[in-house]
Amino acid sequence: MSTKPPDKNMGWETRTTSTQDPDTPGEAFHEAVAQISELREYASYFVSAKLDAIKAGVRSGLVYAALGIVGGIAGAAFLACAAVLLLVGLAHGLGALFGGRDWLGDLIIGVLVLGAAVAGAIIGIKKITGASRKQTVEKYETRKLQQRQNFGHDVKQRAREQSDR
Repeated sequence: MSTKPPDKNMGWETRTTSTQDPDTPGEAFHEAVAQISELREYASYFVSAKLDAIKAGVRSGLVYAALGIVGGIAGAAFLACAAVLLLVGLAHGLGALFGGRDWLGDLIIGVLVLGAAVAGAIIGIKKITGASRKQTVEKYETRKLQQRQNFGHDVKQRAREQSDR
């Protein structure tokens, strides 16, 4: 087994057109052009690899997004089916209680569900608009307080003074 001394350039071979240093400026120029061409190819290779990695990442992200959308649709359909089965079961149960009048059970459950949806929408809208109105009133009350601190009066007081004249 022979041991070889470590290479000074750590395994990177420098490429020259001859085994010796170039003798003329022309040879040096040709060698430099060859090395620049090689460097340009390596840089192009690097950029191409990076762009391909970005494309692969975007493609992977799109696949996962599509899977998430499909999963969301499937989950929503699952919940909708479960809700329908529950409501149909309740309606048929009420129909059985009313002596086999399934239509009456369907009608009662339909009215109850529709009424709950309308009531929920009305309550939600009132909460949202009430909170928004409260925020707006607080904003202008704070501004009037700041005006009284800065100027000794606020916009409402000035408007009253103007209308009294």
